Amino acid sequence: MGDRFYRQQIKATGSCPGFNKPTKGKRKMAWDDDKRAAAVEAYEKANPTSENSMEIVKQIADDMGESANGVRMVLTKAGVYIKKEAASKGSTSTAKAATGTRVSKAGAQEAITAALRDAGQEIDEDVVSKLTGKAAMYFATIISNLNK
Repeated sequence: MGDRFYRQQIKATGSCPGFNKPTKGKRKMAWDDDKRAAAVEAYEKANPTSENSMEIVKQIADDMGESANGVRMVLTKAGVYIKKEAASKGSTSTAKAATGTRVSKAGAQEAITAALRDAGQEIDEDVVSKLTGKAAMYFATIISNLNK
């Protein structure tokens, strides 16, 4: 069968064996400039703080019919999104060391470095870097108790 047969079949039915429809151009993007500006404006009007930032993003996402992650991405790229602050590592790491659970090695080394600095002692980074997380937390707790 020749090319003419396939062209007639495509014209009559819209398809034929082995026919791949050409794409109809670019896909419509969900976020245009006006929509981005509206999201940023609504976020800034809500006076966000680190505590209520997530709730504001969810509300804006519901109002605009978009996902919360999409709104957060737009706000982050615009440079206005306020992240929720992480919990302080010093108090939780000390409590974890006392109960015997796992401790972040880097966090524990920071804790012992801070304890030694508070005691006015010189810090040898080579020695501190060789301590395990539990050992660093143990010594940090002892040094902190001695400083009190």
